[in-house]
Amino acid sequence: FIIPKNSGLNECKDLIKDYLYENLIEVRGEDVPLFVSELSKQGNKVIGITGEDLFKEFTLRNRNIEIKILKRIILNNENYIFRKPSLCLLGPKDKRLDDLSENLKVCINSKYKELAKKYCMNFLENKGYRFEKIYVSGATEEFFSNNVVDLVIDIVCSGKSAEKAGLKIYDKIFESDIVIIGGKNEEIWLRKLIQNNRK
Repeated sequence: FIIPKNSGLNECKDLIKDYLYENLIEVRGEDVPLFVSELSKQGNKVIGITGEDLFKEFTLRNRNIEIKILKRIILNNENYIFRKPSLCLLGPKDKRLDDLSENLKVCINSKYKELAKKYCMNFLENKGYRFEKIYVSGATEEFFSNNVVDLVIDIVCSGKSAEKAGLKIYDKIFESDIVIIGGKNEEIWLRKLIQNNRK
């Protein structure tokens, strides 16, 4: 069972207790799909748990994969703006997207490079906007608050850090639940784990 070690995905660890499986491997949440995919290719019986956003990003980067979502765990956290983590386009709180120039700098959390690229190309660039994209591993809001970029694309939960940086949500790109992933042969194994745990 591959589980995420990111503090932001602690909910995954709490949920995994339901399955009482002892052979756990901890990796970063964004690496869970790759680990599951590679171990599955080697013929190992393997399942993982991570954010749906991270799994979607992995599938956009890797088209011919043999793993899929085996079970979706719907999040409903009343402390989150959309009741679940959501990838959003953020901009200055005192403006609207229409108020901004057509040539913009956008800071994107590199974990969401493909999701952001698809959104920018399919939606914003079709509206006439052009982007200089800056990919970072974190601190996206600091790039905005220090006047390096005009917009930010990152995950929003409570929205407090975005608000503190002077940002507001312009658009929701992708809502993320928690997903258990694995190969098609792992569906039966997962069902057995769930049934055994209910006894």
